[in-house]
Amino acid sequence: MKLNKKHAFVIIAIGFLFSIPAVTAANTSNAVLAQDVGEEFFFNLIENGAEVVFTAIDEQGAPAVIYGQLGVPDSQLGLGESMYDGCVVMALIATQGELLEYILDLVGAELFNFSDGGELWAQQFGEGGSPIDSVFDMLGTDFSLLINVYFDLTDAEAQTNMAAVRAHLHSGFAFDFEELLNLRIDEEFIESIIGEPVDLPFTGINLFIYKVTNPFEDAVNSVLDVMDQSGFIGSIDSSVFTTARASGAGLLAVPDMGDLMDLIESFGGGEPIPPAAFLLSQMPELDGPMAIVAAGYIGDQILSTNSDELNIFEDLLGKPPTGVVNGLDTGQSLVAAFLPPNMNLTSYSPEDEALNRTFYDANASVVFWNATAYSDIPDYTINFEPGAFPPLVTITRTFDPIETTPGGSVEVTVTVHNEGTEPVYNLSLVDDSIAGTYPISVDVTGETSADEAILLPDGTMTITYSVTFEYEGVYAFAPAEFEYDYGENTFSKRTHMDRVTVSPEILGLLQQMFWEGYPFTAIMGGAVALGAVVNIVLMARGRGGGGTYQV
Repeated sequence: MKLNKKHAFVIIAIGFLFSIPAVTAANTSNAVLAQDVGEEFFFNLIENGAEVVFTAIDEQGAPAVIYGQLGVPDSQLGLGESMYDGCVVMALIATQGELLEYILDLVGAELFNFSDGGELWAQQFGEGGSPIDSVFDMLGTDFSLLINVYFDLTDAEAQTNMAAVRAHLHSGFAFDFEELLNLRIDEEFIESIIGEPVDLPFTGINLFIYKVTNPFEDAVNSVLDVMDQSGFIGSIDSSVFTTARASGAGLLAVPDMGDLMDLIESFGGGEPIPPAAFLLSQMPELDGPMAIVAAGYIGDQILSTNSDELNIFEDLLGKPPTGVVNGLDTGQSLVAAFLPPNMNLTSYSPEDEALNRTFYDANASVVFWNATAYSDIPDYTINFEPGAFPPLVTITRTFDPIETTPGGSVEVTVTVHNEGTEPVYNLSLVDDSIAGTYPISVDVTGETSADEAILLPDGTMTITYSVTFEYEGVYAFAPAEFEYDYGENTFSKRTHMDRVTVSPEILGLLQQMFWEGYPFTAIMGGAVALGAVVNIVLMARGRGGGGTYQV
């Protein structure tokens, strides 16, 4: 997949949120860019907190947005309580759509130490295995996780503290959990793997990973509830983070920065490893809690050929036209907008460069506002000349039906619609991934690609094909890809990643119960028969069923 600006946005924005002290002022001078970033600066920022709205508009007029807060979150989180003793980090993330895929596109498989061309083999991943890039296509990217790491505790202490944290998050934020991983790494564990004794610089590390079973919307809203409610969040409609095609929210909490620094140094033999070197040099005496809480989304095109204005909060964050925007009661507030290089910005408001409250770099196509200097602002607005973006072109993919049974077929239709007022040229539409993903389990008939020279205003371009499924399971359809030319540029769009469920027939399960269960005797026969009955009951309740999937 070819990277573009919005692919890189997520990583850049998260990194920006971590480094927000370097680009905001922690004093009362209202300076946008801090010239002297020292130890006191970091302490002040963490103590008082900060928030940022970070936006990027790509060359097609599609937005990517992150709202985040840095500092100690709502006291309900209880980072200072004894249940966090020994906890070096807690992360809670809820994601849906292709948000994680965008991150993986940028960082690549090398981040996870997979060799080039490495494959994972599993029955669920398709015949013959799958490259690491496609693992998330198979498994899906809609999930919510809680991850906690405890350091230098006994196993019993870590288990007790983790249970208390889960109970606290359940009672305070209505989170429900399902255990995925409970792992202790100590000398005994390492010796069992490598076959010889080892001398570790720590007693043990306990890693806990839980699936958050709440609906995505509830998980995101619970993350937002942790934040200081006095700032930008009062102007934001949280549904923008739950209805976008790719969105997520997360919390990264460090109950005690001193403990985390000790752990990092222990892995480096007393010397900080490179990623932590700058942090350690700037905060050698930092102790106590720190947290980053953020929510973000990647949206579809909102700006087109006739657009000449962008309102950050109204257009991107759901603020009503009559509402106003205020920053945090205490701490720093910043609004940042990154624009495509072809946008000819004519003005922006508020504008106070003479007072060093705002900053615009035409070469970097970026606007900064120190929102701490303003109150009751209608919005943060950018004005530009029309024609900076291509016509509004949409791409959709539908399935009829969305669920079938083994041997059944689904008709897939991919449609491109030029909703703009000008034509686009050299169109290429491709949706041929399913046959390559499941070369034995599916049979594809019909055209899975098309090319056209021109698509006039209000014109459509369509491909339709049929997929027949051999086995039960959940089949992943990678996004359909579309490219077109407008002006002197080539643009690309994608559909969502979709899935089709192939469910076993109840009659087939009943036959399997007799053929596989009853010929056996005693316990074996009863167990197999009971398994078939349970599958039927689960299907009747709408929870799905089936045994080993053979996708």
